Parts: sequence; C-alpha cells; structure tokens
Amino acid sequence: MAALVGAAVGGWLVSLTGIPLGWMIGSMLVTAAASLGGASVKQPGFVMDVVRASIGLMLGAAFTHELLASFAAWWVSLAFLFVALSLMFVAAFFALRRIAGFDKATAALCAMPGGIAEMVLLSEQQGADQARVAIVHALRIAMAILLIPILVSQITTIEPVAAASTSGLTSLAALDWLWIVVCIAAGLLARGRVRMPAPIVVVPMIISAAVHLLGWTMFEVPASITALVQVFIGINVGGRFAGVPMKALMGALGAAAMVVALQIGVAFGGALLVAKSSGADPVALVLAFAPGGLAEMSIIALSVGRDVAFVGLHHVFRVLIALSLAPLLLSWLLKPSGPSK
Repeated sequence: MAALVGAAVGGWLVSLTGIPLGWMIGSMLVTAAASLGGASVKQPGFVMDVVRASIGLMLGAAFTHELLASFAAWWVSLAFLFVALSLMFVAAFFALRRIAGFDKATAALCAMPGGIAEMVLLSEQQGADQARVAIVHALRIAMAILLIPILVSQITTIEPVAAASTSGLTSLAALDWLWIVVCIAAGLLARGRVRMPAPIVVVPMIISAAVHLLGWTMFEVPASITALVQVFIGINVGGRFAGVPMKALMGALGAAAMVVALQIGVAFGGALLVAKSSGADPVALVLAFAPGGLAEMSIIALSVGRDVAFVGLHHVFRVLIALSLAPLLLSWLLKPSGPSK
C-alpha cells in the first residue's frame, strides 16, 4: 500500500507539470528509486493483469467504422514496421557485439524489440545471460517512456488530453459496466489459454471493439481510470529494478542507452519517411514504430490524443513478428560453424 501511495503521489506531482504521461513517469521514477534503494516493492500481480486487460479495453473502445474503413491504407506502415524491426535488430545486435562485447545469444535477445517476458524466457532456453537481458529490456522500456513524449514534442505541438472522456465513473451506465467487466474477465481467462501475442490485452481489445462497432455500448474510459492505469504501469516498470545490484544496472546502462538510441532513431526516421509518402500522422507513426511496450505506447497515444487503435495494432504485430522470428534468428546465429579444414 505504501508503494502505491508513493507512486500515486509521484505521478500526481509530475502530472502537474503538464507533460504527457505524467502519472506514469512519476510513478515509475518513484518506484524505481525505491526498488534500487532496497525497499520491498512487490509487483501487483493480479492487479497488473486487470490493468493490462484494461489497456485492451481502451484500445477496443477506440475502434470506429471510420477506422476500419481506413485499415486498408495501413499496409504501408505495417510493411515498414517489418523493415524497421529488422533495422533495429541488426543495428543493435552488431553494436552490442562489437562495442559492448555481448555474446551472440545475449546480444540478439537484448537487440530484439519484443516483449520483456518473452525475451527473458528465451534467454533461459538459449543459455544467454538472463539477468543482463532482463535489465537491458527493463531499461529500454523505462527510457522509451521518458524520452519518446519529449522527442515527439519536437516534431509537432502536443496538447495533452484526457483519456477519452473528462467525465467521471458515475457517467457510466450499468450496461457499460457490464461490458467493461466482460472484457476484463475475458482477458484474464485468456492468459495462458489463448495462443496469440499478449492475449490478456488482445482478447479484451477484440471484444471491446466488437461491442462498440455493433453499437451495443459507446462507453468512453474516464480520465480517472486512465490515470490509475498509468500509475500501475509505472509501478510495474519501476518494480522491475527490485533486487538489481547497482553495479549490474550501471554495467547495462550504456548498452541499453545504445539500443534505445538506435531503435528510436530508426522509429523516428521511418515515421517521418512514411508520413511524408503516405500523409499519415507522424506522431501516431512514431508511437507505432517506437521500441516501447504495447501497454506503454498505447497509453502515450491515448494521452496525446492520437489514434490508439492504430498504435496498439502495430505493437501487436511487432510482438507477433518478434516472437515468430526470435527463435529462428537465434537458431541461425548460434548454429555451430562447420569443421575446419
């Protein structure tokens, strides 16, 4: 409870500055500082599952008939997403190998812009440095949360907006609450049972999108819920540094900064290129290509009033591509060389 209160206060203080993601950034900084300081910060397991399902709920609520009509035009950005991920991986892999001195398996898994849990699991299976992979990916997500809102403000003027509605919880009707509960419960049940990327997010997103498109409900997520979700995501990111020795953290900091710099550079360059050729929103494209997590980038999109469904679906494809290609890449990279003649 003390961790939640401290994170909420930190989030509130940073939100007063008016910067996007203030609740998340403040919560993350407070929790990370407490974790590194030796405080016992427990990851809110079940609550985080509900939060992740709520992210899917928010993504689905952003689907409209106009959005579906424009889906056919997304092939350009989705095609470039594959190119961007390839460039991100290759650049980061060779940098980690030649500059940071990582072994092949560890460099590959640290360079792969996939989900942190999946990359850590693969590191255990492939004999990579599991702790280093976990730290680098935790730092990657934390740095992305800190840097991307600032960098995005350099290419356009951003006016932070409320989540999707400035109304409170009392504005939701009983039927709205029913669908909210159904969506979240479906996400919780899907975890570990449905074979797809991030089912705890994707399943609620699909159901929420369906009921909105069918007109069965038109609920919008109140700003108060979005702020609470940001606080818990901040706790989740910051709490990943619990038990990490300062020496290990500092040792991985340079490698993580290098990975983030390369991957954000590719994301921004690609977003501006695609925006110029297709006329798409460059901010939405940056968030779609950015090397952050699905939940984190979706919340940033929500916070700055961009197309949440567009950003969220691109990150679902990113995770799917990373999970599909990572084992193949590792198998190829770690393949023993033939016998010397």
